[in-house]
Amino acid sequence: MAAAKYKAAIIGTGRMGGLIEDEQPYSNAYTKPYSHYMAYTVTPETEVVAVANRGAPRLERYLKRFPVENSYLDYREMILKEKPDIVSVTTPSFARAEPIIFAAENGVKGIYAEKGLCASLEEADRITAAVKANNVAFNWGASRRHHSAYVQMAESIAAGDIGEPKFVVCYQFTDLIKHHPHTLDTASMLIGDPKATWVEGRLVEPDSERDNSVGRMGPRDPKTNERVGKLSSPVYDPDGHRFVPPEGQEIADPMVDFFRVGYENAVEGMFIPAGGGWSIEVRGTEGHAYAWEHQGVYRIRKGAGQRPTVEEREITPTGYSPTVNIVRDIVNELDTGERTKGNIDVTMQIVEPEYAIAYSSLADGKRVSIPVEDRALHIPGG
Repeated sequence: MAAAKYKAAIIGTGRMGGLIEDEQPYSNAYTKPYSHYMAYTVTPETEVVAVANRGAPRLERYLKRFPVENSYLDYREMILKEKPDIVSVTTPSFARAEPIIFAAENGVKGIYAEKGLCASLEEADRITAAVKANNVAFNWGASRRHHSAYVQMAESIAAGDIGEPKFVVCYQFTDLIKHHPHTLDTASMLIGDPKATWVEGRLVEPDSERDNSVGRMGPRDPKTNERVGKLSSPVYDPDGHRFVPPEGQEIADPMVDFFRVGYENAVEGMFIPAGGGWSIEVRGTEGHAYAWEHQGVYRIRKGAGQRPTVEEREITPTGYSPTVNIVRDIVNELDTGERTKGNIDVTMQIVEPEYAIAYSSLADGKRVSIPVEDRALHIPGG
């Protein structure tokens, strides 16, 4: 069998690195493969040649599950020795900036980084500089941008099927750094990726009515992958200008209350902290497009109110899973020079409003303009 065209390496041997394949409940052909390892495995142009993880127990567990010949406890050593073409960075976001920058500055041609991107806007600026200076093909793990149904929705909206978009509304109660990149990125791509110009919003305060620390599951045991304890709400430290993890933990990722985002095309995004599953809709002058019930229903509806007729059609996802599409998108840039759909400029258009939510909350919910001047606020997300 001929060798794959591009050598891939994975930094972080946890869930998205591969282990999520054994727990992910979705089993339809479009959703799987879900992990980075399996996405590389089913992409003919790529082959995983090495993996790295900072802790031995999880690395050992990973190697028992996946047949990877070369493993390292130091990602720097792996990159310098194996010289991979593509590197996946699936570490927690608080430990993601340095591997991305090191890979970009040491010969890696393509980088697939999970979301959130990093722990501060200052780190995001350094990542951007390294990726651009070294002409790296970059994608990040905001997967709905690469999900066939959402792509079809975006194309329909761009074609004018719901008239002129006015509002995008998302229903999801989740944390700021690890999971809200999904909501922000999907909202942005559905309305054509305009730049966000302002944000107003609040984070959930510890011990407030919305604080769900009691039910928020804690980190996973590296040997068993089982949840350990609860993940308490982080506290902001004004002296250190940072969110502080609960004692004995590394993650300080605050939950998000209601927030709004204003875009340069005059569309407004409203993000509602409603639990019970992911839903998003775009309201236009002649109808709306929506994805409801955690990716279970996708429809375009034209005509409403007093109109005599209403046209509605359902969208069905086709092709590859989002994770595979992300890998194929990187391969395409390496082959053709065409930039990825989640390139670093697109990514930064999401990272800016993401952090602006925290800045607005610290300013008692006042409107914050984008780009944010202060780049130092540190939020160590998962």
